[in-house]
Amino acid sequence: MIDPVLQPATNRPQSLLAADIIIANAPDPVFVSDLEGKILQANDAVSHLLGFRQDEVLEQSLSRFISTEEAREFTAALREVVERGVTRNIVLNPRSASGEVIPTSLNASALRDPEGRVIGAIGILRDMRELDKARAYAESLIKNAPDPVFVSDLEGKILQANDAVSQLLGFRPGLSTRRTDRAVVVTVH
Repeated sequence: MIDPVLQPATNRPQSLLAADIIIANAPDPVFVSDLEGKILQANDAVSHLLGFRQDEVLEQSLSRFISTEEAREFTAALREVVERGVTRNIVLNPRSASGEVIPTSLNASALRDPEGRVIGAIGILRDMRELDKARAYAESLIKNAPDPVFVSDLEGKILQANDAVSQLLGFRPGLSTRRTDRAVVVTVH
């Protein structure tokens, strides 16, 4: 049986042609790979992100663009996507044509043929450079704030606190981040 992803456009079912159009026009970098991690289809946003032409991306193994360790992580995630039918998010740091390492988040899902068999994966990459800059800026605002400022998770564990919090509560710097906000709240009667 011919892999539907590899069929010439004239022989492809309407649903696959529609998928081609969606992938091609997606604003985010989207690619399709086979079960071994070979890129079968990639939109222009992938080329733009990585700085490679389409012909330099297609038919290439993902391992050309990511580290050996990340290739193992991707393969493990792909295996889980295939075996469990889940969607996985992993962090990848592909190397662009210029050599720049680009922090990305990959959302991978199983790609199935019309009979429901898994034939590969579809991946959506998110460029994390701007988010990383914003995160670093927020962290510097917290750290350098003259007033006590802390960030906690939904369970109340303090994730980040500036030195003013430590001074206010009488903790050594860094110690307050191991506590919960319940442990540092003082009740006044």
